[in-house]
Amino acid sequence: MNRQFLMRQITALSLLLGLAAGSRAQETQYKEYAPVQDRKVLFILSYNDNTLSINLPVDSGYQSASFPRQGITIDKGVVFAERKPLFDGQGLLIHGQVIDYASISDLRISRDDKWMAITFYAMPTGAGSAARIRRGNRITFSDSIVIDKNDFVRGTIFSVTGNIDVLGEANKDVVSLFGNVTLEPLAVVRGDLATITGAVTVPRNASVYGAVYSGSGKGVGKRHRFFRHENELEVTGEFHYNRVDGATPYVGLKFQDQDSLLPSAWVSFGRAFASKRWRYEVGLEQTITRQRPLSVGGTYYRRLASGDDWLLSDNENLAFTLLAKEDFKDYYEAEGGTLYARFRPIPKLTLETSYRNEKTHWLEAHRNLWSLFGGDKRFGLNFGTVDSAYRVIGISEIDTSTNASLTFSADYDTRKTEEPFSASAWRLAGELEWSHKSFGSDFDYRRYTLDVVRYQRVTRYTMLLSRGMFGGSDGYLPMYKRFFLGGLGTLYGYKQKEYMGNRFWMINSEYRVQFPRTDLAFGVFYDIGQIANNHPLNGDVEVKSSLGAAIYLSSDFRLSIAKRLDRSYDDNPKTYVRFDRAF
Repeated sequence: MNRQFLMRQITALSLLLGLAAGSRAQETQYKEYAPVQDRKVLFILSYNDNTLSINLPVDSGYQSASFPRQGITIDKGVVFAERKPLFDGQGLLIHGQVIDYASISDLRISRDDKWMAITFYAMPTGAGSAARIRRGNRITFSDSIVIDKNDFVRGTIFSVTGNIDVLGEANKDVVSLFGNVTLEPLAVVRGDLATITGAVTVPRNASVYGAVYSGSGKGVGKRHRFFRHENELEVTGEFHYNRVDGATPYVGLKFQDQDSLLPSAWVSFGRAFASKRWRYEVGLEQTITRQRPLSVGGTYYRRLASGDDWLLSDNENLAFTLLAKEDFKDYYEAEGGTLYARFRPIPKLTLETSYRNEKTHWLEAHRNLWSLFGGDKRFGLNFGTVDSAYRVIGISEIDTSTNASLTFSADYDTRKTEEPFSASAWRLAGELEWSHKSFGSDFDYRRYTLDVVRYQRVTRYTMLLSRGMFGGSDGYLPMYKRFFLGGLGTLYGYKQKEYMGNRFWMINSEYRVQFPRTDLAFGVFYDIGQIANNHPLNGDVEVKSSLGAAIYLSSDFRLSIAKRLDRSYDDNPKTYVRFDRAF
């Protein structure tokens, strides 16, 4: 009897367990196949070096508002865009709406060649505080967020102006729009790290599974920290070729970690086969802060230097020397060191001060070096455009002197880095170089330059480019510090570096037309300037000018023809090829 009763109990229990299991299976099946609503976009914040844009979804698409990056300020806990509140403690203030931070359920970071974009998704309809807790988000306006060592955050970590410090583990993206993001050693982030203006600091023994987007808006794109050393330590190589050093291959090592405050260091060595000289450079740079970038550094070197770097780059000059046996630069050897400090107080503005102490040496040109299409033509003399009597003095100064100087420079550039001719922009650069015997120099002078360039978009396919440059000096300038006008980079239609002086002014202007849906463009240009030695730039100094036309294939290849207008003899038009941007 007891046995039958026991069997009946077991059978009943088995039936109950089976029903319960079936019920759970049906419940699981129902949850697994329940329809999932598409995520609703709350707003999209996108930015590049110049612009910050907010896009709100509307019935017909998106409603946009754009602001210049330099117009974004933070005052008394409020983020202003062109003096109008954009973010405050309530939320995003846009188009007469207030988008509460509590409405944010998730975010996604993406980027292309031009824009960084952060898409914010809305909390599902009817979701209350319990839903937000289950998601595990940490979202604030200005409060700092700290993820403790033993914490695991399942959701998104987001702040507008507050700093974020991760000691533990974050399962998704970590974003501070205008604050800093700092990972401590052994921290783990399985999503992306991003900030618009702040600094992202990631120590070597932290782990980031997503991408890292620094305050410049450009993606570092590094994956798991196990592989980061491949991006930090880099083997470098270069090849130089000119009429003084001849073929000069370089090899070096460079260490740079853009996500932390570890110092950057580099070393390079090269052998100049024509001049039979070793070339080297050793450098160290320490970043002090990244939010408003401040760095200090120094280099020690023996290199082939030139005062003509503002005329054309080494890479462009390399093409001329290899292809056509034309070297448009003059050179001297510099051996010594430089100490510098660089500061970027606002986007687009860079300030720098440096102390340089160099022993200079004279090197002759090797005129019979090889080039691909040069034929029997010979390279010109080093500083061969200078009057022979003064050239002898200049050579002696280079070969026997030490030049020590303080330099102060400022550079403001609003151009788009990859497409400088696509929008209106400014570029302003100024420099003061002061050499004095109290610095350990053999010279006593002040040399100053100012360079102003305007890119003015006229229509969708036309642009007016204008450049004004002024240079002057007090005291005696050695030959290799003097100014030169004529030819590439200055007055087209004249011989290369035809005129030398210790003060000058120059204006270049061009009207450029882009052909639709092509990389072709056509431009007409006018150049004018004056240059003098130890003489005021007044009516006693002849004004030089030229007129020309150019054809462009993309922004980096230009074929032009120009004619000087200051005389009627020896004034045949000259043709030029450029492999770099003319402005």
